[in-house]
Amino acid sequence: MTSIFTAFMYKLLIMFISFASLFGGVLAAPSTDDPINVLDAENVKMTAVLWGDPQLSDYMADRHQYTKNAALDIANAEADLDVLVMAGDIAENGKGAEYQLVLDYLSVADNVKHHVYTVGNHDVRLRAYSQAVDTFSEFCLASDEKLDLEKLAYKEGKLSYTYEVNGYTFVVLGTDKSVFEESYFSDECLAWFDGELAKASESGKPVFVILHQPLKHTHNVENAWNSPDDNAGTVGKQSDAILEIMNKYENLFLITGHLHMGFSPEYSIHEIGNFTGVNLPGIGPNNADGEYNESGTGYMMEVYEDKVVFRARDFNLGKYLPEFDVTVDIK
Repeated sequence: MTSIFTAFMYKLLIMFISFASLFGGVLAAPSTDDPINVLDAENVKMTAVLWGDPQLSDYMADRHQYTKNAALDIANAEADLDVLVMAGDIAENGKGAEYQLVLDYLSVADNVKHHVYTVGNHDVRLRAYSQAVDTFSEFCLASDEKLDLEKLAYKEGKLSYTYEVNGYTFVVLGTDKSVFEESYFSDECLAWFDGELAKASESGKPVFVILHQPLKHTHNVENAWNSPDDNAGTVGKQSDAILEIMNKYENLFLITGHLHMGFSPEYSIHEIGNFTGVNLPGIGPNNADGEYNESGTGYMMEVYEDKVVFRARDFNLGKYLPEFDVTVDIK
């Protein structure tokens, strides 16, 4: 992902981050007293790590320790981990050097079998769309050779794709063009999305849709964004179309980020029409408006024959937060 010059600059960046962490006070490594495990290892069908918004930056060093610790927490797991899901805003400004930092931190977590990533507004908004696609695709392929967007994307040069793990389908929505805060999906993409959900739903198994921004009127977005505009803080003008498509099927889960909201019993996970919405807190920047707002948080998801269990976790500290766990029955 880097030329000789950029590799040199990257080394200087790492030195800067190390010094900034040193003088800013390095956070302790995650505890191993409460490692990632599985409630019912004999019957679990799939395990997934769910992260939102690492937003690693080459000039905001204070965020790095959270992603670094979260990766160490994964590495310390006592269970097999089938997939790591990152729901967008992986890099603060969509730079190759920022993605390289993510790769470096995740290199310790080689116990994850699959990776499912989508873009957020920070990954695409400051550069030409084609450039954003190329950089993100390189990052995905460097992370996991199975995550080849040139082969997986619904159309050449786009970011939406389908990925299967243990017989369960992830349908990933990545914006069709660079938009500053929202996403945009063409009619062609929405038709593809509908078709993918129709095919995946035939099995009766749960299907997981990964999208950076939440839909309108979900997860307390109006208060979190504090704007009179219905689209503010949401996926944007295609929100109603996505809602209409998803409401046609059963056992769907829409996994989003973007809001940087901490764990909230009322708003983090709730029903949206015929499906379940899951909004992830941020791994990197500070969270707010929840009952637990620490950075470095996300969910461990365990999928069983008859239910999906979301186990809240502070990956930075290495501990579960069972008071925020949610179980959703499969119809």
